[in-house]
Amino acid sequence: MEHRKKILFIHHGKGLGGAPLSLLYLIQQLPSALYQPVVAFLHDSDALALFKKNNIPVLGPLGWQDFPHTKIWHFKWYHCHHLFRAAMHTLVSFFFIAPRLYRQEKPALVHLNTSSLVAWGAAAWFMNIPVVWHIREPLADGYIGLRKAFIRWCVGTFATSIVAISHHDGQPWITSKKLSIIYNAVPVDRFDYTINPSDFRSAHQLSNASCILFVGGTSQEKGTLPLLKAFEKVLTNIPSAKLLIAGYMPTDAPRKYKLRSPSSHYAAEVTMTIKKHANNIILLGPIEHVPTAMAAADVVVFPATVGHFARPIIEAGFMKKPVIASRLAPLDELVINDVTGLLVATADTKAWAHALITLLSSQEKRTIMGQAGYSYCSEKFSLPHQSNQIAQLYAHILKGDHHEPLGP
Repeated sequence: MEHRKKILFIHHGKGLGGAPLSLLYLIQQLPSALYQPVVAFLHDSDALALFKKNNIPVLGPLGWQDFPHTKIWHFKWYHCHHLFRAAMHTLVSFFFIAPRLYRQEKPALVHLNTSSLVAWGAAAWFMNIPVVWHIREPLADGYIGLRKAFIRWCVGTFATSIVAISHHDGQPWITSKKLSIIYNAVPVDRFDYTINPSDFRSAHQLSNASCILFVGGTSQEKGTLPLLKAFEKVLTNIPSAKLLIAGYMPTDAPRKYKLRSPSSHYAAEVTMTIKKHANNIILLGPIEHVPTAMAAADVVVFPATVGHFARPIIEAGFMKKPVIASRLAPLDELVINDVTGLLVATADTKAWAHALITLLSSQEKRTIMGQAGYSYCSEKFSLPHQSNQIAQLYAHILKGDHHEPLGP
């Protein structure tokens, strides 16, 4: 298979979230006779281990930072030291690390897995290596807009093709002919609604309790604290209800008199609220068995405070589970309100509690919405459809052909 084109993917993250999973599923679906994937990781993580487990060639961890400026993560004013470090790492990556890796690997094409990899996109452009730039999160506005303008310009200038996972995420480049909208997708063989959750429910002593699943850990942007406050109201009506929280959680107990950043205060309040309702809240931690957890749940929630693409919503659709999500873009591209789930105002705790109680109290409504969600997601978020679009994009770029932007 020496004729295969090497695609060098660059991944930025430290956790096992939607971005690495989406990348994994994409790579697994690429035509193996045409493309040779290699993934370079900036950081050591569970994601790196997962790719190795799935026999995908990996490089790294390289140990260099990217330059994040998204609504999910960007540097606040009290992060100035982190911003300086990221800027220095970006410069070193541009001048030395990225060129050295490109010369070593000789890729036919570079695929960047987030907007923040500006050094890697710029270096590839200067070395005449085509770049597919995946936009998986909306850019942050920041304080005066300089960083947003910088990243928007870098992506627009250095990318051969820009792939946004929603219309909302692609807005900064909406007028660019380089932009394609290709939704994230789900492997239906893994998210199989026929999975039997009895062992999972037994292991977590769920019995016949009504279960809510949240995949987001203690993320402020994903809305852990508002969800907990709504769940407290749910317990007054359904005392036996259980809230399952998957994702990273704080391990250190908050110190009462320690000076903390706003994010630390948030995590401390989340921790204390969880302890208050320890009998009704189950912490799953970072998990790979998301389909089984979803099979055990009655409702999947995504109470985001910042609008971004939510992989758990489409995964829930394939599992025939109704969803409740914040009424924000692009979540309104993923949920049809009152059909596949419910969209609720982000900060309206009472409305969230009412929505949860409504679905938990009606098996019929959950079944109807779950079936509608399955039909909708099967049509819109098909993994073979997504991988065919990406492979088509690669083929056009590597042939040097002009291509029309792709869409859902």
